[in-house]
Amino acid sequence: MTSTVLGGRRLWLRLLEPNDANLLRRFFWRLSSESVYRRFLSPIKAPSNALVERLVDIDHCNREALIALGERGIVGVARYGTVGATHDIAVVVADDWQGRGVGALLLRRLAHIARARGITSFHATMLGDNRRAQSLVLGLSPKTKIRFEAGYLEADIPLRAQHGSELPAGV
Repeated sequence: MTSTVLGGRRLWLRLLEPNDANLLRRFFWRLSSESVYRRFLSPIKAPSNALVERLVDIDHCNREALIALGERGIVGVARYGTVGATHDIAVVVADDWQGRGVGALLLRRLAHIARARGITSFHATMLGDNRRAQSLVLGLSPKTKIRFEAGYLEADIPLRAQHGSELPAGV
């Protein structure tokens, strides 16, 4: 676990673990219905056990998730899941932490982990009006390609090599 200060507040970053189901459930209740919709591209009133089990089903290879923890629990999650040759990403940040750089920090760290595992690109699907998501993926790589397809924005994000940005063990 590593710590950082963002916006004057301390955050701890670590990989999500299968025993974090209750932390994820509590995090869900901190999200507005709009944040839930933007993350899952669907309205979800309450997280089902099946959804939570799927979210904590992390193998630290083909499925990875990184969480940011504040004093009240999880404040953000960034994850990737490998489907064939595609590495789909998702990011969600608690409403009271949005716009403070948590999503960008998590996504940069997740990209670093992915690059170390030989992953060379990410893919993201987002709503057309989700400007923050668009900014996140464009900030990850200047060579990001975004296209409109089937009612959503689809982004292909090449992961550039970064030098001198080693992460501590475990993150």
